[in-house]
Amino acid sequence: MECDLNMSSLQMNNDGVLLLPDGMRVGYARYGRAGGVPAFYFHGLPGSRREGALLHQACSAANLDLIAPERPGYGLSQSMPPAMSSTRHRRWTEVIAALADQLGFERFYVIGISGGAPYALACASVFPARVRATSICCGLGDISQTDLRRVMGLISRAGFFMAARDPALLKLTYGNVATAAARLAPGLAVDAMCWLNRKVDRIALQPPAIKAIFTENLREAFRHGAGGGIADLQAAVGGWGFDVAQIASLQLWHGDRDGVVPHRHSEWLARQIPAAQLKIVAGEGHFSLPVRYAHEIVQTLVSEFPL
Repeated sequence: MECDLNMSSLQMNNDGVLLLPDGMRVGYARYGRAGGVPAFYFHGLPGSRREGALLHQACSAANLDLIAPERPGYGLSQSMPPAMSSTRHRRWTEVIAALADQLGFERFYVIGISGGAPYALACASVFPARVRATSICCGLGDISQTDLRRVMGLISRAGFFMAARDPALLKLTYGNVATAAARLAPGLAVDAMCWLNRKVDRIALQPPAIKAIFTENLREAFRHGAGGGIADLQAAVGGWGFDVAQIASLQLWHGDRDGVVPHRHSEWLARQIPAAQLKIVAGEGHFSLPVRYAHEIVQTLVSEFPL
C-alpha cells in the first residue's frame, strides 16, 4: 500500500529531550496515536527524529504511539565522546531502556530503518523481555563482514573504508561537505540524493510532502555537524558486539532494487536469526519501500505479534 502522507505529518509531532542520569541529552519526537501501543522508531544514517513522520499515518491507523529518538550527535541529542564509539550500540540500549522507563513503557515494538537496523537489533537482543517484536526495513547488516561491504555501492564503501582507515579524511570529506549541503541547501541535497539512486527511489521522493520530510530530516541530522553520522560509521566498521541469534520475533523487509543497502544484507540477517521472517519486495528500492509500504510494514508487525 502506498503511503498517503500530507504536509500535516510534519506538524504532528511533540519534541522531547530525555536527560540521562549521567547528564547526556537525548532528543525524540512522537508520532502516531498518543496513548496507543508503544513503539520506537530508529532512524537511518544519517537521520533524525523527523524521519519518524514517514510512519505517522500508518501508526495512527494501527493505534501505535511511535517514539522516534535521535542517536547521539543528531538533532537534539548530545554527542558522545569519540572514545565511546566502540560501545555505541550497547550505549543505545541503555538510552532506550531509560526513555521507555521515563515514558512508562514496560513492553514495546521496535522499528529500524536502514542504518538504524543494528540499533534496533541490539535492543531486541539485549532486553528481549521488553521488546515484543522488531521490524527492519532495508536494514544494514554487520558490515564488519567483508562480503556485506563488497556488495554496497562505491559511495557507501568509501565512507566505511575511511571510517576504518582514515577518520581524519572522513571528517574532511563527508563531514564538511555533507554538513555544508545540509545546512545551506537541504532541498538541493535531497534532489542530489534522488539522482544518485535508482528511478524507483527518485519517483518515490518526488511528492512535496515526502520531499519536505526528507529535507527537514537532513537539516536536523546535521544540526550540530556530522558527528552523528561519523560515529555511526565508525561503530559499524567496529562490529556489533551483540548476539542476534536468539531474537525470536523479527520481520525483515527489503526491496530487490535497493542500490544503497542491497537485499543481501537482509538475507544475511535471516541466516543469522532462524526465527526471522524475510520479505523481499519486487521492484522497490531503498527509499521507495518505507514510503510506499509503511502501512503494510506496521500492520503486519502488530497483527503477527500482538502486544
